[in-house]
Amino acid sequence: MDSAQLRSVLSQWPSGVAIVTTVTADADGSLRPHGMTASSFSSVSLDPPLVSVCLGNHLPTRAMIASSGVFALSFLGKDQAEIGRRFAGQVPGLADRFAGAEWVTGPTGSPMLAHATGRLDCTVEHAYPGGDHTIFVGRVREAAVDRVTAPLLFHSRSWGQLADPLPDEITITVLDGADGIGAQVIVRDPGDLAAVRDLSAAVPVRAYVADAFAPDREAVVLATLDALAGLPDVAVGCAEDAAASPLQVRRVLQDAVVRVRPAALHVRLRAHHGLGLVNALVAMKSGVRRFDAVRDPASGGLPADDLLLLARQLGVACAEPA
Repeated sequence: MDSAQLRSVLSQWPSGVAIVTTVTADADGSLRPHGMTASSFSSVSLDPPLVSVCLGNHLPTRAMIASSGVFALSFLGKDQAEIGRRFAGQVPGLADRFAGAEWVTGPTGSPMLAHATGRLDCTVEHAYPGGDHTIFVGRVREAAVDRVTAPLLFHSRSWGQLADPLPDEITITVLDGADGIGAQVIVRDPGDLAAVRDLSAAVPVRAYVADAFAPDREAVVLATLDALAGLPDVAVGCAEDAAASPLQVRRVLQDAVVRVRPAALHVRLRAHHGLGLVNALVAMKSGVRRFDAVRDPASGGLPADDLLLLARQLGVACAEPA
C-alpha cells in the first residue's frame, strides 16, 4: 500500500481536535508540561471509564507519556483553531506553546485548557504497539465540560467547523393576534430570572433574551440562555432589536441552540429591509427550527408570509402559519 495514497484517503475522515498533554519531572525535580494536537482520540468504555489516543512513535510527547504514565485531553471549540495550530507546531518561532492561555490541573497534574469544550484527566492503563504509533488507553480520573460550543474539526489537512445543513422542517408562530402561546417576556440578563419563574407558575411563558445579537452582549446573552434553560415550562427565545449582522447571528445561534437542548430555541427577527430573511436563512443553517414572526409588516418584525415563502423556495417544509 502506498503510504501517500493511504494518507490522502484517511484525510477525508473528519475528526475533532484535542490537545494531548502530560507532565514530566526535570533532574532538579521541577515539573515541565508538554503537549501536542491529536485527532486520533476515541472513547473505549464507560465502565470502567476508558479512552484511547494514538501517538506517533517519533513524537517527544509519546515518549513522555510512556515515561510519566499520565496524560490529559482538552477538546477544542470552533473558536480555538489558533491554539490548535500552536500545539501542532504551525506557529514559527514560538518558544512556549502554553503561554497566553489559561490552564488548570487535575489529579494527575497534567495541564488542561481551562476553556476547552471538554476535559479528561487520565492515567495510562495500557500501551499497545500499533505499527508506527502507540495506542495509549487511559483510565479517566476526572472529566469536565467547561463550556458548550460547536467543535473545531480537522478534515483534509485543514481546520473547519460543522457543516450547516438546512432543516427538513420549520415552524412559524405568528405573534400578533396569536392565542395559546402564553405570556411573552423580555429578559435582559440572569437577574430577571426570578420574575420569569414567578410568572411561569401562573401561565405559560415564552421568554426572549433581548438584543440577543448585539456583539457586546454575547456573553450575557449566552449566560441568560443557560439560566432560562433550567426553568421548567418556559419556552426560550432570542429576540433581535437593532439590525444584526448575519455573522453575529450565526455566532450566537450556533452556541444558543446547543445550550437550550433538548428544548427548541425560538428566534424572533426584524425585517430590516430584507436583511431579516438573510438572518432567517442563517438561523436555519445554525439549527433553528422555531421562528416567531408577525402578520403586520408595520411592526418591524419579520413577516410570516415572507418567511414561509423563503422556506418553500429552499425546500424546507413549513405549515401555513395560523
